[in-house]
Amino acid sequence: MQDSRSGQERSEHDNAEQVGVLAGVTQEEQELWENGKKELEHQLDPHIYKAYIEPLEVSGVNRAAREIHIIAPSKLVCNHVDSNFRRKLEDVLQEKGSSTNFSIKLTVDEKTASQPNNATGSSRDGSYIVVKKVKTTVQGRNAESGDGRTHLNPKYTFSSYVVGNNNQFCHAACTHVAEDPGAAYNPLFIYGGVGLGKTHLLHAIGNYVLARNPKARVLYMSSETFTNELILALRFAKMDEFKRRLRNIEVLLIDDIQFMCGKERTQEEFFHTFNALYSAKHQIVITSDKLPQEIPGIEERLQTRFSWGLTADIQAPDFETRVAILKRKAALESFVVGEDVAHYVAEKISSNVRELEGALTRLHALSSIQKVPINLALAESALQPLLKQKKVHVTVDDIQRVVADHFSIRVSEMISKRRTKNLSFPRHIAMYLCRKHTTCSYPEIGSKFGGRDHSSVIHAANVVSGKIQDSSDVSNHIQEIEHKLFA
Repeated sequence: MQDSRSGQERSEHDNAEQVGVLAGVTQEEQELWENGKKELEHQLDPHIYKAYIEPLEVSGVNRAAREIHIIAPSKLVCNHVDSNFRRKLEDVLQEKGSSTNFSIKLTVDEKTASQPNNATGSSRDGSYIVVKKVKTTVQGRNAESGDGRTHLNPKYTFSSYVVGNNNQFCHAACTHVAEDPGAAYNPLFIYGGVGLGKTHLLHAIGNYVLARNPKARVLYMSSETFTNELILALRFAKMDEFKRRLRNIEVLLIDDIQFMCGKERTQEEFFHTFNALYSAKHQIVITSDKLPQEIPGIEERLQTRFSWGLTADIQAPDFETRVAILKRKAALESFVVGEDVAHYVAEKISSNVRELEGALTRLHALSSIQKVPINLALAESALQPLLKQKKVHVTVDDIQRVVADHFSIRVSEMISKRRTKNLSFPRHIAMYLCRKHTTCSYPEIGSKFGGRDHSSVIHAANVVSGKIQDSSDVSNHIQEIEHKLFA
């Protein structure tokens, strides 16, 4: 690469190189950096690029240490880039023509980090969000917001959340929302399987907002809590108070919206709450185990509104992420797990984060009780009962298929409206097994059986439960079907 700098520039950089201090950036080095960012823009999801890579700027070069110094707008962005993208950035710069194998050193931009907080959100610089440097701890189990308890768990923060390929996009969306509530993505709809970290992110958003503005009106609640509070409000004639409290919230975090299915009065009230908050540009974040349009028993008008903003999914963590989760949790609990132990647990527990952390907690407890070090032998002993008890996950579709095959009928016949005995009996068996072996509610199961209501499923489950006690034939059918399901 030809050196186009003036003699004075070369002299200044040469002197900096000799003493190992931070030197200015040449035009060619700036172009190299911009080209490297453009390459990453093609490789990464647009939301992730916009949140983490676009705001980065070169502050100088230390040639003696072979370091390129990069400034990030916040500690949150700095830590995330350092953990997930630093090596990728170094590789891209090397590919784009750097003759020196530079490493990247990330620091926080003190100018943006030291700016005072806004009352309700963050400021913007250009097209990306500038995140303030803030203290991210919230005091107490249920930190106080402007008008009552938030029900937030202070342990669930962005700093304690491990980011991997499975949740990177969702994490980026959540940080955007936390930085600028009501403006970035509204509503934000997060979906994914059980135990993958959806609830953690809800709490992290709330804790981050409150850390920056302790007077913000933030509320976390499950859909079940929403329903229960609505029932109490109706029973004691306090609907005005219920509506006023919820519609005055600035950041509403609703967990497991799928449990509102089939509850018409709950959905009616949540519809009006949603509209009021959305019109006021107050942030709404919702979690579910399914996409909005795939949640059975949820009104179409709600499904449509859930899709107005951004929908982000979380997948099961890959092996590397599971290892990182184990190490992070161990560090937070002030103990150490070796590589061999972390790898063993990560290989054996792969379904979700909740089971992974539960296995580590069991391992730590056994180590403390038996007063022995955490090693591979202890890990094998600790996980053995968990692995024996681990059940094969089955779905409603699995059960319908196996039951139909067992009784030599078609699934389409079993879920039809026909009530002949050769179809109604297998249908009842299938409904009973769905209730026993899945987490689906009665309305969810009914919707999978030709749109039947919850009372039909309850009746079927009760009929089969009664026949199991009275008939060995029914009991044998159940055992044979379960053997096929879990074989």
